[in-house]
Amino acid sequence: MRGVLRAFLTVALAVCVLGMPRLAAPAQAAPGDKAMIRIAHFSPDASYVDVYMVSLNRKQLFPNVFYKGVSAYWKVAAGPFTYEVRPAGATPESTPAIRVTGKLDAGKAYTVAAVGPKAQLRGVLFRDDMSPSAPGKAKVRFLDAAIDLPQVDIALAGGRTLSSGVSFPQPTRYAQLASGNYKVEVRRTGAEAVLVKGDVAVEQGTVTSVALLGGAGKPRELFAFGDATGTRVAPSGGIRTGAGGTAPSSRAPAAPVLLLAVAAGAGLLAVSTRRRVRA
Repeated sequence: MRGVLRAFLTVALAVCVLGMPRLAAPAQAAPGDKAMIRIAHFSPDASYVDVYMVSLNRKQLFPNVFYKGVSAYWKVAAGPFTYEVRPAGATPESTPAIRVTGKLDAGKAYTVAAVGPKAQLRGVLFRDDMSPSAPGKAKVRFLDAAIDLPQVDIALAGGRTLSSGVSFPQPTRYAQLASGNYKVEVRRTGAEAVLVKGDVAVEQGTVTSVALLGGAGKPRELFAFGDATGTRVAPSGGIRTGAGGTAPSSRAPAAPVLLLAVAAGAGLLAVSTRRRVRA
């Protein structure tokens, strides 16, 4: 009996390990013939959307991407690409709400984002800087994706102004900051009135983007997401989606595998018990 139980535990452990989702390793900087790209959904009233990425005739579908969803980077062939956004569930042949074309340079990283109100949805493509920050520093930039705001200045509370005259929807340049937690204020350009404020935490060696979001019934806020977690190392993980949609990654269903292992073990134990009764 002990031998059978030991064998069951060994088999169950092996099956569970093989069936568990594999954690994606951090994506390194793209090699010379590849670019890196990620997608983001920053339109506050567009609800769920389906995003199509086309790179050199290779189409990737991201279904049911919701507000504030930001994908991991993934490597694609450098060259022409197309980004299309449709309402969730629309047919691939339907007219897209957004269609952005561009060219991805080899060895570079990019973010393509859906911004603006649903009635005037648009896409923006901007380059991400994965180069190392100064020793002991972190790099931070801001993106104004909020609806119906005037030009703004972005400053540290009681301290320096990081960017002036920021307007929808282009990102600012990267600023170098020491590690720490910062209170950030978004002010009307040339005025002291604070329109939005929030906390941004950074660690040395990291690269962070902070989106100014909201409007159309959603609260205005500062939403931080990582560009790089270290020297030219992009964060791993899938995009947040609804209704089971995922980024281009594979996740094995761990729970059914575990149940299968338990069921198999129960069968082994039952056989062993019957043998002992007959004996």
